[in-house]
Parts: sequence; structure tokens; C-alpha cells
Amino acid sequence: MTLSLEQKRLVIRSTTIFGVVATILGAYFILQSNYFRPEGGFSDLLINLGIFGPLIFILVQISQIIYPIIPLGLTNVIGDLIFGHAWGFVFNCIGMLIGSSINFFLGRRFGEGFLLAFINDETYQKYKERINRGNGLKKLLIIGFILPLFPDDIFCIIAGMSKITYKEFFKLILFYRPISLFVFTFMSSNIIQFFADLLFGW
Repeated sequence: MTLSLEQKRLVIRSTTIFGVVATILGAYFILQSNYFRPEGGFSDLLINLGIFGPLIFILVQISQIIYPIIPLGLTNVIGDLIFGHAWGFVFNCIGMLIGSSINFFLGRRFGEGFLLAFINDETYQKYKERINRGNGLKKLLIIGFILPLFPDDIFCIIAGMSKITYKEFFKLILFYRPISLFVFTFMSSNIIQFFADLLFGW
């Protein structure tokens, strides 16, 4: 059975709401549980997983780039808190680069029909005129990739629908997306750590 556009949007909205609720409940459980504290058993589990720990996280991060069930880029913060600033940033970047590339090719392969499942018609029309505007689109992508408040994953799909080559696109995400990733993740993880210490005594 083929879903209509509105049905696809409903599925995506419902899944997003579920993700928000699950994230809030999960965060509360993690902060309350001794298992996830620095001296708890979770760090030992990661060590025992070896290379599979980072691989599993990178796969989760890739899926989050393609379709963000966990909201607000919190998987970036999770990676930072679990693996530390340096390795967390590396693993986040790997997942981000792969996921962004997949979004680019999904936009190139499925085009308008795929993009419209994630945004409304009004938003689509706002970006449509920029799709093949050359440098105008590149400037929009750079701004979107640097500033964390922009829907940068959607911009990856839009880039795939444009005349931008994958080589040009990859240069943009390689040079600009890590900037916002680092700033947002570093600030968010420190804020979360502060409140975890304050409220739960971590």
C-alpha cells in the first residue's frame, strides 16, 4: 500500500512526538540510575564492546541524520558524554558525514516527493527558488551548516536536488558542519553535566 503525502507526514510527526517523549523519559532514567554514572557499570560495558561500541553509536548517528527520532541533536551530546570530547567529536563527525551524504543522494534520487514528506508546502516553496541559484544556494548551505538552529539535514536533501556536485557538497559539509557540531555539542554537554551535578549529584 502506498501512503499519501499527508499520511507520510502524519507518520513522521507521530514518530517525532514518540521520540521526544522517549528522550525525556530516557534522560530522566539515565540521570536517576547509578548504572550510568562514571563509577557505574555502563563504562565497563563500553570497554567490553570494544570497537563495536563506537560502530553502534555511529550507526545510530547516521540514522539520526537521515531521520531524527531523538530531537535537538542530543545524540551528539550523548556521544560527547560517553566517549569524551575528542573521540565523541570524531565519532559524531563520521556519522554526520555519512548521514549527510546519504541525505544528499536520497534528495538526488527521489527529489521533491521525498523532501515534501519532511516539510510543509510553504517551507518547500521558500527553498524551491534557491535550489538552482548557484552561489545563492551555496551561501544558504554554509549558513545552515554553521548555525545549529537551521534544518541542516533538510538542506542536505535540497542540495541533492540541485545542480551542486557531490564533490562540492562534501567539501561544504566537511569544512562547515563540524564547526556547529563542535560548538553545539561542547556547550550542550557542559550544560547537561552542570544540571546533572546540581540535581542528581553526578
